[in-house]
Amino acid sequence: MRSPFFPLFVFLGLILLEIFGFAWVGDAVGALMTVVLVIVTAAAGLLLFRLQGFYHWRRLQQSLARGEVPALGLVEGWLLMAAAMLLLLPGFFTDAAGFVLLIPPLRRWVAAGVLRRGMIRTRGPGPGGRGGPGPIEGEFRRHEDGSEPPDDRLDHDDRR
Repeated sequence: MRSPFFPLFVFLGLILLEIFGFAWVGDAVGALMTVVLVIVTAAAGLLLFRLQGFYHWRRLQQSLARGEVPALGLVEGWLLMAAAMLLLLPGFFTDAAGFVLLIPPLRRWVAAGVLRRGMIRTRGPGPGGRGGPGPIEGEFRRHEDGSEPPDDRLDHDDRR
């Protein structure tokens, strides 16, 4: 059984990893160059995210126009958003993870893995999935042109 503090430990571990990365890079190239590298990687990542996002949006629209359910494409879209968030966070390890998610073949592989593991469930067409809930019962009245306007009230007699 997983501890309820597991996300906290992961978060703290990532922060410590990023601090280690800043110290390591700062020792190698200097403090000012480290700050410049963080800013440049964030800007480059956002530019790549923007280009990939437009391309991905166009692919999603094309698959919807063909009548396909774009489950893989939607998961890839979420991964693109995650890549953008990782690139905005200051740090070299989060930047590396964000850049990995910007590479289309790797992103497709991760998205397929997410769908294969069942982390995200997909449904078919209709509100109930797999063809919908079945027939919907109801009543209707046909009103010819020129007749009296339809009464908006429904007459229900459940005492049959």
